[in-house]
Amino acid sequence: MNPEERHLLERSLKLAQENNEMLRSIQARARRQTIYGFIKLVIILLPFVLGYLFLEPYFNDALRNYNDIKALLG
Repeated sequence: MNPEERHLLERSLKLAQENNEMLRSIQARARRQTIYGFIKLVIILLPFVLGYLFLEPYFNDALRNYNDIKALLG
């Protein structure tokens, strides 16, 4: 193997290692974005779910009162 071929192989190895490091950082960033996206979704949906669960009895009472008034007027 002549020196020029060796230099090209070493350069190719170095570039492959740099490429591997970049790909690993991209994968880590994508993983973090997935986790943060899930957390944001939970933060957005949690108040709606909890609000519905805590306010459901009041909605049922309001609906019952509305139906009573409707039956009284009808």
